[in-house]
Amino acid sequence: MIDSKTLKIPIDALGESEGVVAQEVVSKKGVVILPAGVDISLFEASMGMLVKKMRENGVEFVKVNAPQQLSDDDIEDIIAKVYSDEGAIISKDKARDVVKHVDIVFNSIRDEDEIRPEMVNAMSNMGRDLTEDLLRNPSVAFSLGKVQEADEYTFVHSFNVAVLTGFLANRIYPGDREYLQTIVIGGLMHDLGKSKVPIDILNKPAPLTTDEFTEMKRHPNIGVSLALKAGVQDKDIIAVISGHHEKWSGMGYPNKKRGLDIPESARIAAVADVFDALTAKRVYKNPMSSRNAISMILKDAGVHFDTRVAREMLVSIGLYPPGSIVSLSDGRICIVVSGNGKDLVRPVIMLKEPKKKDRDGSPVFIDLKNERDLCIDKYLGHGDKRELGI
Repeated sequence: MIDSKTLKIPIDALGESEGVVAQEVVSKKGVVILPAGVDISLFEASMGMLVKKMRENGVEFVKVNAPQQLSDDDIEDIIAKVYSDEGAIISKDKARDVVKHVDIVFNSIRDEDEIRPEMVNAMSNMGRDLTEDLLRNPSVAFSLGKVQEADEYTFVHSFNVAVLTGFLANRIYPGDREYLQTIVIGGLMHDLGKSKVPIDILNKPAPLTTDEFTEMKRHPNIGVSLALKAGVQDKDIIAVISGHHEKWSGMGYPNKKRGLDIPESARIAAVADVFDALTAKRVYKNPMSSRNAISMILKDAGVHFDTRVAREMLVSIGLYPPGSIVSLSDGRICIVVSGNGKDLVRPVIMLKEPKKKDRDGSPVFIDLKNERDLCIDKYLGHGDKRELGI
């Protein structure tokens, strides 16, 4: 069950509400006042003028996909909200439970040197549950956890890779429940072997030495042994665990497989694994923007990655992910607020510095797919509402 519900929020209560706009709000003349798919918290500073404009146009309510009230928990801030074109949200409670269970499994292996079938069965059930969320909301891409502490990374990363792997698999094989289930479960288990890698290597705040990297490269084979010991038999799950570090060129590990000899499930997981690693904050590096991570993956397509899978990642996120700061062909500076999967270069943007005639205090939105004489001229970087002053 997805922990969200669509609410009709009175416009005067929007400033005290949270969630994602579920349905586009337009003026009597058809001008977009508030686009679908964006978080209403973005408009905190301009909410008064937005409400005024909606009232002038006879709008009384805004449909918002709002998260349920969450309990106060130590891991509360680890899990991030997911945005999709429909504003769908994968339950933070569910994500938290998955992360906790992966933590339990890893620590059991590390401390007790054992893995019990019931642990893996529980992980498999969680993977099947996540699969149903992906099937109900095919545009859900980023139910991704945020790492707060160094030793959380492996557990949160396992959850992120499961969601991204399932998302990509669903784009390639839409609605194939059985395949999605196995590949999501494989994503949860892909780093199982890291439970036997020394903590000081896993969390080292610097590049690994040659000997340390040799030790790290053992984790796919160790993971396969652990999974088999716990009764895992599905070939796609085993392939994800074994092959998520193999490279299209044959220069990966542990078996130096190349091209189509690498199982497709492993090729999908490889893209998800690297994307999450690049965009995660670690002790020794700052997170990379989604756009730059995709650019790096595309650059290595046909060398490290399956080109088809890399392309699906690009189409999923777009050339200009939400939060991208761009300049238009007429010189104006904007922030991208919603992607447009059918046209990668024409997302919905919000003007950062509207022209004088637009300056009534409320944001101005432009859906570039409807503006054929206007286009994005340059990508300027990535920011959030504090940096952008919105």
